[in-house]
Amino acid sequence: MKNYIHVTLITALLIVSCGKKQEAKKAEAEEILTVELQPVSRKLLSEPIIASGVLSSKSEMKLAFKTGGMIRRVYVQEGQSVREGQLLAELDLSEIDAQVRQAKLGLEKSERDLERVKKLYVDEATTLTNLQDATTGFDLAKQSVQVAEFNQKLSRIYSPTSGRILRKISEQGELITPFAPAFILGTGESAYIVNVGLADRDVVKVKIGDVATVYLDAYPNETFQARITQIAQTVNPATGTFEAELQIQPNGKKLISGFVAKAEISTGKAPSTLAVPIEALVEADKNTAFVYSYNTTSQSVSKIPVSIGNIFGSSVAIVSGISEGTQIVTKGANFLSDKSKVKVIK
Repeated sequence: MKNYIHVTLITALLIVSCGKKQEAKKAEAEEILTVELQPVSRKLLSEPIIASGVLSSKSEMKLAFKTGGMIRRVYVQEGQSVREGQLLAELDLSEIDAQVRQAKLGLEKSERDLERVKKLYVDEATTLTNLQDATTGFDLAKQSVQVAEFNQKLSRIYSPTSGRILRKISEQGELITPFAPAFILGTGESAYIVNVGLADRDVVKVKIGDVATVYLDAYPNETFQARITQIAQTVNPATGTFEAELQIQPNGKKLISGFVAKAEISTGKAPSTLAVPIEALVEADKNTAFVYSYNTTSQSVSKIPVSIGNIFGSSVAIVSGISEGTQIVTKGANFLSDKSKVKVIK
């Protein structure tokens, strides 16, 4: 009986011991966290230039009347698709038609005058100068008719190509001045741009090809990459700024002309400095923080204090505490402690 009890106790102790070992192994396995690494590198960090603007399509066309007057009829609506050569709108042509008739009457009179002077010149009843003057008057009258007919034609707006009416600016019955846009026509899928105004102290820092990050109010949690494609060489007298054109990548999102945009332009005009992603920092306090470096041999991390400088977008300048090329944890750092075992994913 005693031997049976003794064997039972030993068996129970073995089961408890094995259970504890399994729990210890399980706990150890659970402590191994998955992280991503990135080497500390040198970057050209500089304060970005902040500017705002409005999104527009690169293929937009502003359509306007050459002459001014009252809009008699608008034939299309905003958002409507149009074909090349389609009549979009026309002015009240009462005055324009009268000018055409007046020019034609003037041409008829100058033609009669020229014929009469030619006969007189043949009969030697007038001088060569009079003939030349009559000929010049006839030519001027022909030019006047051409101008009047040209203005008559451009008192109607025809679609120069197939596309879609993005915006109807003027309405039927309104008075409009010459060359004031009446429609904005989109001519198909194209790159979108943001025109931003830069102060003189900023325009000298940028160049064509500089990258920028664009934020749209329509997509508050989304960032869009852009690049400077044009820089104005003269100031815009209306705003007192120099306009720069940024071509934006749509990221598969639906973009519409008129979206409000804010741009952060990186000029790259700064000395290179050590930098790490902002998510690599833990326990940051003013100018100090910690990062976790990775030890390949032990497959663990070490907590290293560093001195930090300014923040530039998603990167932080490192003043001291770590050397270039050191592998540091970029994702998963907030869940680590010194000497933690980790599993690296690429």
